Amino acid sequence: MSSNIKKIKSWKEDYAQFFESPSRETFRELLRNHTGEYDDLDFKSELVSEDEIAKNILGMANKSGGVIIFGVEENKQDNSFYSKGLPDLNDKTDFKNKVEKYIPSQLNFDVIDFSYEESEYSKLKGKLFRVVIIEYNPRYIPFLPKKDSDKIKRYHIFIRHNTSTITAEYEHLQDILNRRVETTYSSTTEMSLAEHLAQLKELYSMIQKNKPGSALALNFLENTYFTQQNPYYPKEEYDAFISRMISVKKEVIEAIIQRKEP
Repeated sequence: MSSNIKKIKSWKEDYAQFFESPSRETFRELLRNHTGEYDDLDFKSELVSEDEIAKNILGMANKSGGVIIFGVEENKQDNSFYSKGLPDLNDKTDFKNKVEKYIPSQLNFDVIDFSYEESEYSKLKGKLFRVVIIEYNPRYIPFLPKKDSDKIKRYHIFIRHNTSTITAEYEHLQDILNRRVETTYSSTTEMSLAEHLAQLKELYSMIQKNKPGSALALNFLENTYFTQQNPYYPKEEYDAFISRMISVKKEVIEAIIQRKEP
């Protein structure tokens, strides 16, 4: 494995750790070992306008989610990146509220600020950074702006492509719709199964397992009816049916695994 491939693999691991558990430590490692911008990682040298930030968030959300880091500058001569930090940070809640004016409610993102007064990584000492983490939720893609501005319109669909945020073209829209259909189909199938089982259980509750006996069979001591088994009640109990369905599902899973084995 070449040193460049090893470096990219190491960066991907740092990125995954930061995305799953954002902290000063994981963020420091991400900045120290990164290999440049990707579709799911965007660097900004400074805080840009709220609509421009919203545009980039929408593009990432329509692709696969990602991270935007403010305070990292690109050197145009050699395409290297320098962690210069931000001169100051405005209120994080106010920042998020202003961006959310352009973002549909189903699109979730978080804002985290990092400051390094002391750091074993000397290049970060005394610097400030703002990070926006965008969740990927294909169930609701494509996400469109909910407000017009000079940079974005409500009918625009943006997507992250080749480390840039662009207006989606035909092939991008096809990919977005395919991903949504696949996710919606999967969710609908799971929900439908749960609904069917709930309805089945409700049907079981509507039919009595035992039915009252005739008036001639009154138990005068207890002043109640004797009961006899209802011939129309299903012979297979609900729990037994579920147990059988679990066994069927296990067989399906095993068959899928066996087909994938070399």
